[in-house]
Amino acid sequence: MRVLFFILSACVAPSAIADEPIEWNAETELTLVAGAFSDEARAEPRSGMGELSLSAEASKLFDNGVEISLNGTFRAQTDHPRRAGFAGQPVSCPATSAECPAFGVFAPRGGFSRLTLGGPAPDMGGRGSLESIYLTVDGGWGELTLGRDTGVANRFYEGGRTVFRLASSSDPILDPTGLVTSRTRNDISSTAEKVSYTTPRILGVRAGVSVTPDASVRRLDLTTNTNTLGVLEPELGQVVEAGLQGSRLLRDADLRVRGSLTYSRAEIERAPYSDMDTVAFGFEVERRDVFSLGVSGLNSSNGGLGDYNSLAIGGAYELGAWSLGADIAVSEDESLNLEGQSFSLGLSRDLNEVISLTIGYQSAEITTPLPGFVNETDTKQEGVLLEVRIRPDFNRSS
Repeated sequence: MRVLFFILSACVAPSAIADEPIEWNAETELTLVAGAFSDEARAEPRSGMGELSLSAEASKLFDNGVEISLNGTFRAQTDHPRRAGFAGQPVSCPATSAECPAFGVFAPRGGFSRLTLGGPAPDMGGRGSLESIYLTVDGGWGELTLGRDTGVANRFYEGGRTVFRLASSSDPILDPTGLVTSRTRNDISSTAEKVSYTTPRILGVRAGVSVTPDASVRRLDLTTNTNTLGVLEPELGQVVEAGLQGSRLLRDADLRVRGSLTYSRAEIERAPYSDMDTVAFGFEVERRDVFSLGVSGLNSSNGGLGDYNSLAIGGAYELGAWSLGADIAVSEDESLNLEGQSFSLGLSRDLNEVISLTIGYQSAEITTPLPGFVNETDTKQEGVLLEVRIRPDFNRSS
């Protein structure tokens, strides 16, 4: 608090006040996703979904070089009704079915994965949320952020590129199959209210830390606060995150390399769960306007009932105005005896300054070994996927 008071005092001191105008900009983005997938009894794909995002930022630069900005984003979307906020139930699994794992009275939910195979299947419709509203103070000593925002473990993410921005094979924002179970972003604090600090870059490397007093929230990308009948719910408390992220240009080879290593510890306030530790890494190599290739991985204690592990690899190659990309992701949730894999292949291009188009193939599959039986239950979806992004741009000064 003393550091925060000192920084704010320095920013508003008379010597720091400048006559520069307040700069602000607003952005609107509409993404539409359409797909034609195979249809199985235990998985119900969605042929159409979308998201609308409205963002605004106001900033002021002071004579002493400190910049203060206020940022906010409102988003509305229709996701798969069973997988809103990534959490939920990948397949329908009524308690009376012989094909369902026998978990007893209560089915567990993964502490990090946020998945379950028990309880009634959720049926979420369209949702809207003020996803972020935060104040940033940026100076030569680093950057301080206070408010509703992602933590440094998520912001420092590095990994393979995917041409599908929202309907991706790992960490999807929209999942038309409802079967993608891979997350390699260390994002367990979601966009709950927090305070974060990141250092300046030194030789291309920066460090950061975030503290979230209460990470139990309902957000569009990741819901960490659920209450489902018949499901044992891990209730999140305080989350502390730390990370390192680096970026360096190898001029002789004309390559840009990036890497990150992050850690988070989340308190869980319900037995039989225990506090949760998560470690994630990522690496990417890129030659601008030619290709990019990257990998990311994550391991979490998942609340103590069984680890959650995931790995994703992706890359893209530039073909004139088009980008050809492919990515694959695998995951395992030991607390649910659930394994998943997903794959996508697509072509993407900007049709003009406003509209972008991505078209390709996507598949997702989960396997649930049945306790006490030698067989396994497999559920798979595959088909054609189309993603259209519309981004009108607005910029003003006042």
